[in-house]
Amino acid sequence: MARLRRTLALFAALAGLLLAAAPAMCAPPPVKARAAILMDAATGEVLFEKNSRENNAPASTTKIVTAILAIESGRLDESVRVSLRAAATRGSSMHLYSGQVLSLRELVAGLLLRSGNDAAVAIAEHLAGSTEAFVEQMNLRARDLGATASHFRNPHGLSAAGHYTTAHDLALLARHALTNPTFAALVSSKEISIEWQDRRGREQDLNLRNTNRLLWMLEEADGVKTGTTDEAGPCLVSSATRGSHRLIAVVLHDHARWYDSMQLLKYGFDNYDLYDYAEQGALIATMPVESGLEDTVDAVAAAPAALVVAAADYAQVTVEADLPKTLKAPVYQGQKIGELVFFIGDKAVKTVDVVASREVGERTPLKTFLHGLLRTFRMLAGWGVL
Repeated sequence: MARLRRTLALFAALAGLLLAAAPAMCAPPPVKARAAILMDAATGEVLFEKNSRENNAPASTTKIVTAILAIESGRLDESVRVSLRAAATRGSSMHLYSGQVLSLRELVAGLLLRSGNDAAVAIAEHLAGSTEAFVEQMNLRARDLGATASHFRNPHGLSAAGHYTTAHDLALLARHALTNPTFAALVSSKEISIEWQDRRGREQDLNLRNTNRLLWMLEEADGVKTGTTDEAGPCLVSSATRGSHRLIAVVLHDHARWYDSMQLLKYGFDNYDLYDYAEQGALIATMPVESGLEDTVDAVAAAPAALVVAAADYAQVTVEADLPKTLKAPVYQGQKIGELVFFIGDKAVKTVDVVASREVGERTPLKTFLHGLLRTFRMLAGWGVL
């Protein structure tokens, strides 16, 4: 009996040493926000959430959608004349005046850094003719990006009946917006100067200082947007990047928004790693094609092939390509031809589709003749014969 007790005690001691040696995952921080979320930017995986699907007033985080539409319009270098209605918009302001002319690019800078409500209206009127028409575009674009629980009534975020979103939707919108270099550069800037013509026609520089204090408080911080109204309370959509790993945090109605956002982002970086295998569109393999007008086709990743894992599991991640030995023509562009399978140890945890990069038609006598004729024509055209 004594020997059994000693053996059990030895096993207990060894188990304690093993547990002590294993890296432990910290508990998520106790954020004070009414709603919050922490999302990996590369994969969209949710690492923490609190009431993230509940409707909340978004305040000026609304301007993320306004900026998306403005930047994606491709019209940033156009001149915009500020209307009386835009100049008179209440709340946070660039201090625009009626009749003033700025570029759309300058207005977007004022929208994102100074959080100008007047800039939001000027942008909406210029791009869509009216704020009402622009808001329709906002709602359509938000739904296209997966933010299906949101509904916007204005381009700036001042409280209005039926104007709401969720922490999850804001993270999705920010995730998309940050893929645009213009948006990412603006929201990561602490200050920007733009040319400004005052009411007397005198040129001067206007300094736009970012309302996002997190850029000064957290070294890795690189965005995104603040917001505050009486109804919404203090809000913050933030992002930070450590190495190649970017995280997005959203806190809504949070009087400790700076601290809570920092704690969420640090929690994510300290406890999770990004296993980044291949970018969307990256070549995975070159596949032989039977009976095709071309002998091979490139197999590419249909989406970013990445996995967010607990830091302790990172060394156990492996990826296998599940692909056939050959393909049979016809092959269509975007056709699924296999999968990348992520494993943690022996357990499959995620798959990413592998698709054909282009179409390969089936080889028939007529198609072979026409295909050869087209190749000859292109060759002769390249030589300048035709």
